[in-house]
Amino acid sequence: MKHIIILAIIISISGIASAQSYSESNLGLRFGGGNGYGAEISFQHPFKNNRMELDLGWGNSSDWSSWTLTGLYQWVMPIESGFYWYLGAGPAIGFWDEKQDHYSNNGGIYLAASLNVGAEYKFAEVPIQLALDLRPEFGLINRWDAVGGGLGFSVRYCFYK
Repeated sequence: MKHIIILAIIISISGIASAQSYSESNLGLRFGGGNGYGAEISFQHPFKNNRMELDLGWGNSSDWSSWTLTGLYQWVMPIESGFYWYLGAGPAIGFWDEKQDHYSNNGGIYLAASLNVGAEYKFAEVPIQLALDLRPEFGLINRWDAVGGGLGFSVRYCFYK
């Protein structure tokens, strides 16, 4: 029984390693999104045949300041050479501090559920990925609006393995 468990673990690890061998990690910026951040630092990393994406956005003005961290699990599907489309879902956690008037503050930590659908192109000649996606967010805890997010455009550098 012990040998069967060890064999199953080895097969699982080799399956994950082989699924990741053709993929790459990507790092860049995601612009827009309708969330007021302007640009987010965006990182994608392969996970089996799909990937995880982490986006960190922050912003401030004289009336408010905030940051958000969004984590998405994305299912990636090819369209044709270099073109892919993807669906994703995951949580977003953040903090905002809004100055309502000169005497009181409004803010706090929030939690939201994020969905994601988009299309991307990876250039064969240069390690660049361009993507356009839609990311609605649904406020769960302490979110000032029930639905947020929007359309985003991403430019990422691809770290080929």
